[in-house]
Amino acid sequence: MVTEASFPLDWLERGAGHRAGDLDLAVLLVNSHDLLEDPPDRLGDLTWLTGALTHVGHDDLAVALTARDLPRLRALRGILRAAFEAPDLTTAAAVLNPQLVKAKAVFQLDLPGGAGEARFVPTPELTGCAALAARLPAAVAAHVAEHGVGRLGVCSSDPCRCAFVDRTRAGTRRYCCTVCNDRYAARAYRRRRRAPEQRN
Repeated sequence: MVTEASFPLDWLERGAGHRAGDLDLAVLLVNSHDLLEDPPDRLGDLTWLTGALTHVGHDDLAVALTARDLPRLRALRGILRAAFEAPDLTTAAAVLNPQLVKAKAVFQLDLPGGAGEARFVPTPELTGCAALAARLPAAVAAHVAEHGVGRLGVCSSDPCRCAFVDRTRAGTRRYCCTVCNDRYAARAYRRRRRAPEQRN
């Protein structure tokens, strides 16, 4: 069971009670490998991921996943991580485009609520792992096309390497969550306190 404490809510664009967008689902999948957890790989089975998907309003994706999907999910996670770490647009395109082709991510108008509501999504008929393989790279690619690679990041609070989307106005986010920001600040404070002692 995934609870509020299973991942920091500041990984997501919006907090609890909101259905997460595909870009946030990409962040969750990338961060299913978290060096601060023991063990770091949360994809040893589907427990964490299906719980996380359910927690952010995607029960439909969670129930369609099976243990046979784990190798594909780990491979998709690696592709998405490479996109979050891409230093430039050329690298991001080289990472994402083959996955979009492989997943046959054909965009269509989807009408989930009937005629009054429409979404422009890749391959809306897909479910489970196939849906994630098309939708998550498409969400990252759309974000990169609009904002460049500078708004995708990896946490600067060593050893954490969790991914994040920088939605700050100034584009200055460096940490995946408040906990990592606070941990880095505490380490910096201790270093400053030790520096005068070492000079004496």
